[in-house]
Amino acid sequence: MNFYEMIKKQDSGKIALIEEEQEYTYGDLVEKVMECSQKEELFPEKTGIHVIQRQRILEQLLEFFASSIRGLVPLIIPYDAKVSKNTLQQVPVPESACMAVMTSGTTGEPKVLFRRYESWADFFPVQNKIFGIDEESRLFAQGSLAFTGNLNLYMAQFFAGATVIAQNAFAPKDWVRILRQTKANAVYLIPSKLMCIPKVMKKNQSPLPQVRTILAGSQSLGQQEAASLKQCFPKGRIVLYYGASELNYITYVTDEAMNTEKNLIGKPFPGVKVFVKDHEIFVDTPYHVEGIIPPCTLSDQGYFDQEGNLYFDGRSDEILNIHGRKVSAVRVENALQSLPEIKKAGVILQTEKERPILTAFIELEEDWTEQEIRPIKTEEMIERLKKTLADYELPRKIITLPLLPTTESGKVDKKRLKNGNQIDNKQKPIV
Repeated sequence: MNFYEMIKKQDSGKIALIEEEQEYTYGDLVEKVMECSQKEELFPEKTGIHVIQRQRILEQLLEFFASSIRGLVPLIIPYDAKVSKNTLQQVPVPESACMAVMTSGTTGEPKVLFRRYESWADFFPVQNKIFGIDEESRLFAQGSLAFTGNLNLYMAQFFAGATVIAQNAFAPKDWVRILRQTKANAVYLIPSKLMCIPKVMKKNQSPLPQVRTILAGSQSLGQQEAASLKQCFPKGRIVLYYGASELNYITYVTDEAMNTEKNLIGKPFPGVKVFVKDHEIFVDTPYHVEGIIPPCTLSDQGYFDQEGNLYFDGRSDEILNIHGRKVSAVRVENALQSLPEIKKAGVILQTEKERPILTAFIELEEDWTEQEIRPIKTEEMIERLKKTLADYELPRKIITLPLLPTTESGKVDKKRLKNGNQIDNKQKPIV
């Protein structure tokens, strides 16, 4: 079994995909995939990895499915990725692999991971039940399938015989119109994109009661954000998941269980075991990439509360040492992003005069004009942070950038921040 055979067995007359307001049935997809597979110029390789670097979601999907027909292992990479296709095609492929994904993981360097069909598909019934996905679902999603979260959710919808409403562009105002027009009843976006919807719906727009499921992952989401989303989707159930490309889904939390701690990531999915040793998260799951022997760790840090809920403190390189005290960069970022004027934040450790300095890079909300922020001094921002952070957790330097660099999954790209080319050297440290 492979993903092409999976869509081929669905009802050919059912709408499978709506991309840029163009509808495609499962029958249409199968026909287009077959046509794509016959284009010799698209598939020069005879065996191994087929690298897909396309802008449009439809093009990515067609080549992904067509690779199965050609006996190749598809690997979707970002359209703007500066990675040698020839180098990727030289990576040894396990015999069991039916697909590949590229991730930087904890190293910051591109790494190719391989999956069997079963390592995703066998878990689809479990995740779909928790996410509230069935054959009647009409899931809205945005962004490239090079992001593993998008690719997995697409395949899970097709597994259920559901409909995916795909948008290539980042255009929140259009999203609201499309949600209404297509009668979407489910939404999947990373939290930073998801929270754009309450902002664009503020101006006399009625809510979207037909949406019953709101899915998010890869970033933090708390009680305050959930309340804002409920204003837009009054009948929607919010599910935030924690997962990894290497291990699939690990834990989840619903809006009913969310609290003021934005790093709460809930309880394990059925069939997945999680434990913490020396503050490090270990996972035992059968739904992992090839070459992994569980239980294993991705060097993520966290802890359980007395009720068995898991909290995420960041990756090992995000636990920073400040004068002998351990500081979670994720905790500081969440505190910064709770301030109304801050849209995104990235916290790193710098060295000045041989002393460690906790530095925060922030991106302001789009409607926070220069006139509005001029009276707000950085010292005042620090005073507000003192309500949630200890003194040793407070950033000593806060740098405002027009846009923070992000990865394909929407996370702040701290590697680029650490390289120094994003830093405004005119900013002064906080004393």
